[in-house]
Amino acid sequence: MFHKARLKLTLLYSIIFLVLFWSLSLGFYLWMNHYFGDEHGRNNYIQVDHKWLLFSNNKSHIEPVSDIIMDEFRNALLLIDTVLLLSVPAITWFLTGITLAPVQKAHDREKQFLTDASHDLRTPLSILSGEIEIALRKERTKEEYKKIMQSNKEEIDDLIALVQNMLFLVQNKQYQNVKKEQVDITDLLIERISVFRESAKQKKLQLSFVPSKQSLLIYGNTQLLKRLFTGILDNAVKYTLPGGKIITELKQEKQSVLVNITDTGIGIPFEEQEKVFDRFYRTDASRTEKGYGLGLSIAKQIVENHAGTIRLYSKAGKGTTIALVFPIATQNREKNLS
Repeated sequence: MFHKARLKLTLLYSIIFLVLFWSLSLGFYLWMNHYFGDEHGRNNYIQVDHKWLLFSNNKSHIEPVSDIIMDEFRNALLLIDTVLLLSVPAITWFLTGITLAPVQKAHDREKQFLTDASHDLRTPLSILSGEIEIALRKERTKEEYKKIMQSNKEEIDDLIALVQNMLFLVQNKQYQNVKKEQVDITDLLIERISVFRESAKQKKLQLSFVPSKQSLLIYGNTQLLKRLFTGILDNAVKYTLPGGKIITELKQEKQSVLVNITDTGIGIPFEEQEKVFDRFYRTDASRTEKGYGLGLSIAKQIVENHAGTIRLYSKAGKGTTIALVFPIATQNREKNLS
């Protein structure tokens, strides 16, 4: 598709450029011919060598200056036309490639997004269809129907979460203009961590928080920040084996707020770490848990919407640290956190 568009644009721009150049050249040539063809041009003569004029002998010859100039102009014009005829299409092909590259990249991302989304939507729908088909084959007990309905509800909940996440990614630009205010990041983290206390307890995970000595403020949207930390903590709990640790550390460094969320989970191989922020990407090790590979992609967009940065440090089998950096909002107020 883009190859054909690039070829058409190359031909179109090349023809337009060459026609314009040749039109200007022709106009200039006609003007010179008129100028040197009048009495002013014909009254000036110069002695030249025939060999230089590609004649058959070396005798000197008297030629009008106008004829010599016009001959040289025609030769120069022919040379320029030849060079342009050969170089303009190549240059235009290169420039159209640069121009269309962002469009093609965006199209490829959109195409990949739709492909991945279709795949991940089809999986739970296939499970739902299969379970319903099994339930309809014969009469079952009330408990069996209840079990099937519970399983169906889980799949539907997963579908709703997937659709919500996809909508968030598609509508990301809208979230750049959401209302932002000063947010106490300490209180927000304490509240988010408390949400995972029960699930961490069930897996026998040590869930701890190391606060700053000050109450740190950042400028942001509370709901988006909650979604950010919920997604990261959910991954930490999900991919940390029973008996492991999850430590959230908050501190100030110059004019920035640093949040490090470290787990002792399965970790991510080095060669895959740059890909984990891509939509729908999942490492091989993470496929043992249910998910769609959108969590870190969403986290990255939320952080960037808050003028922050997100980094990942991990080692396979040893654990992962998600490091978040936000610009500080105002001077921090002292607060006793004990």
